[in-house]
Amino acid sequence: MGFFDSLVPTEQYQAQTLAKQSGGQGMPIPMMPMQPQMAPTGLPGMPPQAMAKGGLTAANENIKQIQIMKVIANYFRNLGLPVDKAMIGVRKEIENGLQLIPFESSVMGFKPLGKGVAQIHFFTVGTMQDLANDMQYFYKYLKDREINTIYDSIPSPITIQMLQKLGARVVKTDNPKYKFKAMI
Repeated sequence: MGFFDSLVPTEQYQAQTLAKQSGGQGMPIPMMPMQPQMAPTGLPGMPPQAMAKGGLTAANENIKQIQIMKVIANYFRNLGLPVDKAMIGVRKEIENGLQLIPFESSVMGFKPLGKGVAQIHFFTVGTMQDLANDMQYFYKYLKDREINTIYDSIPSPITIQMLQKLGARVVKTDNPKYKFKAMI
């Protein structure tokens, strides 16, 4: 289902498209009244006035946030973890300063912990090759922000390997809250 399909009933949209292509010949298109649930009310989780105030920019930002949360939910699902419980944990972390940085098929959880120090975690729904490409972007992202020490509480062995290949040096963690520490 495309973006506009949520605004116009699919059958009506397709009929209008076909009528335009045939030069308007044939049967007139019946105008179906919009169902109450079809009224433009913004997106889930976004009040109707937010759509009017922010226009497409606000809608696009909300769509981006929905996609980010879908990647994270699918990541937990693929690990066999209870998605609802895990998502509550992610939302709690967001309230405490976690930023979600999307790129391609992955999302990096990023939380500054001080000058040059950050907590990170990688969520992905891509292949190992996708993750390897995405990790290059995230590694550069961290370096561009002058982050030289990273921590993760639940590191994946594959992300540790990829970080090492990119030049990170894994060291023993000095913070019991985190199981992983690396210098980049």
